[in-house]
Amino acid sequence: MRMGFFSVLRKPDRVIGATEQTPFRFEESNQEVCPVKYDYVVENGIGKVVVYPSGSPVKYLKLRFRGELNFVEKVYGDQWERAGLNAYIEWRSVMANRCMPWFTYLYANKQTACYGVKTGADCFAFWQVDTHGITLFINLTCDNRGTDLKEPLIACQVVELIGEKGEDSFKVARDFSKKLCDKPVLPKQPIFGVNNWYWAYGEISDRIIEEETDYLLKMSNGTKNRPYMIIDDGWQINRTFGDACYIGGPWNACNKNFESMDKTAKKIHEKGANAGLWFRPLQTKEEVPDNAILVKQNDGVVVLDPSHPYTLEKVSADVKRFADWGFDLIKHDFTIIDATGFAPFTCEKQTIQMVKDDRKFFDNTKTTATIFKNLYKTIQSAFGEKDVISCNAFGHLTAGIHSIHRIGNDNSGHTFEWTRRDGINSVMRLPTNNAFYNADPDCAAFTKKTKERPNLDFLRMCALTGMTTLASIVPGILSEDGLKEINEIFKIADENKCFYGIKNYDKNANPEEFVSPDGKDYVRFNWDEIFDGTRNVVDWFD
Repeated sequence: MRMGFFSVLRKPDRVIGATEQTPFRFEESNQEVCPVKYDYVVENGIGKVVVYPSGSPVKYLKLRFRGELNFVEKVYGDQWERAGLNAYIEWRSVMANRCMPWFTYLYANKQTACYGVKTGADCFAFWQVDTHGITLFINLTCDNRGTDLKEPLIACQVVELIGEKGEDSFKVARDFSKKLCDKPVLPKQPIFGVNNWYWAYGEISDRIIEEETDYLLKMSNGTKNRPYMIIDDGWQINRTFGDACYIGGPWNACNKNFESMDKTAKKIHEKGANAGLWFRPLQTKEEVPDNAILVKQNDGVVVLDPSHPYTLEKVSADVKRFADWGFDLIKHDFTIIDATGFAPFTCEKQTIQMVKDDRKFFDNTKTTATIFKNLYKTIQSAFGEKDVISCNAFGHLTAGIHSIHRIGNDNSGHTFEWTRRDGINSVMRLPTNNAFYNADPDCAAFTKKTKERPNLDFLRMCALTGMTTLASIVPGILSEDGLKEINEIFKIADENKCFYGIKNYDKNANPEEFVSPDGKDYVRFNWDEIFDGTRNVVDWFD
């Protein structure tokens, strides 16, 4: 038998499914008739999975494509949410039960093959690869129940790309990413500047924002585009600290440390920077209709149901208010944690059950994926054409809606180890940068607890690759040389002409070697130098 990658753009060899009436062990049964009514239509290099109302709410559909894959050397798998915090992205050996969300890459004999579903799906889809074939598993649930479809649904669209023999795996992955997203939305200008979370951790005020903005203007002296001063968590009226800290809404007013957010935005503009603002759309202490509450927490805190019309109207009103205040960018956060109850949200655990049992969505005629996608569309529509950063969100569902997506879990202003683990590993998603959205691997942090050199390198890597280039910097903390270097880095980001790729993409899950598109320029960073390897005894705030 001739060894070689095969196509999944053909009739599956087996299809099984599950509705609310199907036994739990449906994968062990020999279904003669799939209980989920579906079509798999292949046209113009795309396989459309169409699901129909099936007499009972639909839950799962499993498409099996058989073929010899014993020759495969390694397989790339991604994550549902942000990379890091034990949800790492990497190439591994073949493992039949491994769940690989949205897309996967296979490598063998100096050749790379890519299989995936297009961004903006109305389901959660993951791939599994074994030595005898490829499986596409489609999760159609609404919360943890079946979805009561009322009309046909194009659940997802399947595409593939088999690279040439000897072709660089990063280049193949980047080309494939462009096939996965038809209409990416990208920032109106390069995104560089500061976000104050990783040094202030919420303890901010008007005075601090003014100091930060003044310092930012020194760092960005000579750039053509305005830098961003992004105000993170800590401005909202009910923000509290301590063991029982509260970081939710309402989002209609600031706390006593600010005069008013419209005046804060105006001051940032007058100094010469763009203004950004963070918020958490689904958590609040406000009085809301009972049927719009997804879950009640302690002390009057509620999580809003993202499928409820009231929630969408309220989130839209909040975002429009931020626009009226004069903010140029917003960052929304925590939608996955709040709506699903899972943190972190990983492919190791979240495959069948995507939402905890204590959360039941109001509208069970839409899949969980559709509900999230509608929430993201609501946020963007309310903010118009201005830039939105999504964090703790499903990047495959925000692509084509928002212009920026946080691809990695939190970096740290307490130790570079978290930045090394989470921020650097997230760069494995570099093929999606400017193909799905502008990728944000989180901030370089300059504090009394962190060393300047590795964070300068991290920030330079962001600029060279064309990713979002943001830092958290204690005002006045930089050395004279550090300030000059950041100015140089921001000028690289401002030019928006550097799009370095990863060299040896399939060999290191913490990318450290980068090369220019023409192959003439090369840079290598040593992320392990600071701890001469890795720091193993580590706490989030130490």
